[in-house]
Amino acid sequence: MEDPELWEAFGGAALPHAAWTHRAHLRIAWMFLRRYPLDEAHLRMRVGIIRLNASHDLVETPQRGYHETLTRVWLVLVSAAMRTIPAETSDAFIDAAAEVLGKDAVLRHYSRDHVMSVHARATFAAPDLAPLPAVR
Repeated sequence: MEDPELWEAFGGAALPHAAWTHRAHLRIAWMFLRRYPLDEAHLRMRVGIIRLNASHDLVETPQRGYHETLTRVWLVLVSAAMRTIPAETSDAFIDAAAEVLGKDAVLRHYSRDHVMSVHARATFAAPDLAPLPAVR
């Protein structure tokens, strides 16, 4: 799926559940960060994820659904990578940043128990292992 199609499907809460992968999350984060400053990108992405989850009939619980800390952390990590990895498309960016944005990237900053806690799901939790990259 090309960027305009992915952007439209996400924004319209029409992206199929099977297409809402880790890669798609990162691509959408890249697209938001190309358009908006970090805080606004976070707010807009939060709303989009919750709407998309609802369209998938996903019931938000303390164990499933939107995760505040993970959303913010991935946006910060994508933003940091964007400073050194230029790309014209989200696919090109994710391919070039694969080493720094692998699924385990969050665990460089958070212990699994801490980041998967109910507290971290509901509100931003500071890292307990290593600081996140500085936000510009």
